[in-house]
Amino acid sequence: MKQRNWGKFGRRLLVAAAVTFVIAVAPLPGWTPSWFLYWQVPATIFVFVVYMGKVLVDTILFPGR
Repeated sequence: MKQRNWGKFGRRLLVAAAVTFVIAVAPLPGWTPSWFLYWQVPATIFVFVVYMGKVLVDTILFPGR
């Protein structure tokens, strides 16, 4: 049985959280449509949660990668 690489999971989690934070609070140019500004943070959090789920499943089910 292969060892799970939790360090790799932790690094990916930190990088994804940092990117999510930057995207969620980044100032956008004045020409950005208001509908995008309304959905910016929820869409960013959704993508973050989906990506972290993928990374967690990869860590648990496929430990050798």
